[in-house]
This record gives sequence, C-alpha cells and structure tokens, in this order.
Amino acid sequence: MAAEFLSPVGTSYQIDRMISEANNEIVFFAPVLKLHESVILRFQQADQRNVRITLVYGKERNQTRGQRWFKEYKNLRILHHDKLNTFLFRNEKELILTSMGLADLSGSQHSDMGLLISKLRDRKAYEDGIYEQELFIEQAEEVFAGANYQKPEDASNPEEIIRDMPYLSYFGIEDRNLVNGKLKAPSGKMYVPEMEFYNDGTIKVQGFKKTRQRHGEWVFYTYEGFVREVVIYENGTYVDKIYCDYENPAKQISKYYLLFGIGNSVKKLYDKNISELYFDSSIEKYTGSDKTKLLYHTERFMKKRSLFDQPETFQDMVDQVYAALYE
Repeated sequence: MAAEFLSPVGTSYQIDRMISEANNEIVFFAPVLKLHESVILRFQQADQRNVRITLVYGKERNQTRGQRWFKEYKNLRILHHDKLNTFLFRNEKELILTSMGLADLSGSQHSDMGLLISKLRDRKAYEDGIYEQELFIEQAEEVFAGANYQKPEDASNPEEIIRDMPYLSYFGIEDRNLVNGKLKAPSGKMYVPEMEFYNDGTIKVQGFKKTRQRHGEWVFYTYEGFVREVVIYENGTYVDKIYCDYENPAKQISKYYLLFGIGNSVKKLYDKNISELYFDSSIEKYTGSDKTKLLYHTERFMKKRSLFDQPETFQDMVDQVYAALYE
C-alpha cells in the first residue's frame, strides 16, 4: 500500500495526529496563515517538546500583522514565499497533500480531502515531497524565528564542521586546514564547508559553497543516515539530481554513496566521529564487538534479509550491499 486517500474528516484527524506525534520536526506549507485554535494548541505542545517547527505561508506577506500567538515560541520559524499555493504538511514520518487549510480543521463542515504519504510505505514520494519543500524554504523570506531555532547558516562553524566532515578526498580536498574559514581544493579555489544535522546528530546534508553559493555535489541523507539524493550545483545554479532509490534500483548509484550512508549510520548508532572512515577501515574499529546493530540497521533500511556474510571492512560491507542491489 502506498498513498492513502483521506476523507474530509480523515484529513482533519491526520493533520492533528501528525502534529501530536512529531518527535523531531514539523514542516507546514499553507498559502493562508490562519490557524484553527486546535492547531495553535498542538504547536504549543510540540514547541514544549523541542520539536523544530517550520511554517511557510504564501500570498500577502503582511498576514502576520495583528497575530501574536507565535511570539513566545522557541522552536518555531515562520517564512513567507509569495509563489506558494499548496497545502503540504509533514513530520519525520508522514506527509499530507490536501486542500484543507489550517483554519478549516472540521471535516463535518468542509469538503476538503487529501492524500497521506507514509515514509515507510512510499519513501520515494515522501522524500520527493521533502525535496520540493526544501527548495521553497531556501527561497523564502524569514518573518519570525524563535530563540532556539538556529538557521543552518547561523549554526555553521567551519572549524567544527571540517573536524567532523567525512570523505573529503571524494570532494577533491585532502587536508582539513582552514584559511579564514575556507578550504583550498586542488584547483586552487577556496570553498566553505557546510553541514546540517538531524536532532540525533546524524548528518542531514553536506556540501561546499563558493562565493556564498552552493557548488559541486551536495549530499542529502535520510533520517536513518543513508544517502537520499545528490544534488549538483554550479555556482548556486541547480544542474542535476541523482536520486538513490534502494527499493527500485533502475539506475546504479556509486559505491561512495553507499559508503557515505553506512558511515552516517555509524555516527547515528554509535555516536562516533567518522571523519577518517574509509573503504579499508575496519568495521569493528567504529562499532566495537557489536557490529550486529549496524548490519541489522542496514538490512532493515534496505528491506533485505541475510544481506551480509561476515564483512570485516566497510569495503566488504559496501560490496555485499551493492551485490544485493544490482547483481
């Protein structure tokens, strides 16, 4: 089963449940910034649980005028994008596409319906939804940010990032010495490293900027740690996207992307610095004697059983995953 069709009552119920069950983040898109009192209450409860809330609205920018409900929120960020004309709501597990606004949560009075997309049942559709939301967020104008809501650019510290950033040689950078917060590539160009993390410390996205613009490959990861997609930029301009579809691998992905994902899972599961992890690294150097947890985590994400045959290095592990996907 993939997407689930929602009746008006079902849409209202699922939006309420989505906010209530969020553990890490909530991202809500609504052209009109008018909230039902039950939504405000749920947002307050999520804010108290330290859930990151991103609310993007469209149409007229001055819709916040006269509204005070959000002033005391600490984990909320409100943005405006004048081209937004879609109701799209998600947490870290599910996404709802609907015609129901946040002021209309009464299925008995409105005829708005929707589609519920589960990350577990239809990961590609869910991840595609995240990608489109992130594109809008990048281009949106900030209207409000709570005290605890750090934007990635504000939270970024090049010294800390480069100490933790893995796989530098893949990006054409060999050492970790910064010059005024920048790294020199073999071409002589200077790049600024950037990373964003999920709440549990797993890498969410990593890449480099040149003259404050995204440049080269930017690697986006799932919450489980695996590579979701690689977006290629040229001086801030989108060039191409490589989608890593593990369930329906019509197009082979690089073994490096498998290594990136497995390494990021090591960071998630064992809280290890993976800056020096590479193909020939011993698995047990990072997992200790309990590498079963990493193997099981990978099998579960890939939805495959008996995937591994006693791998000793990450090269062994990558090769065995690659064989199960493509051979």
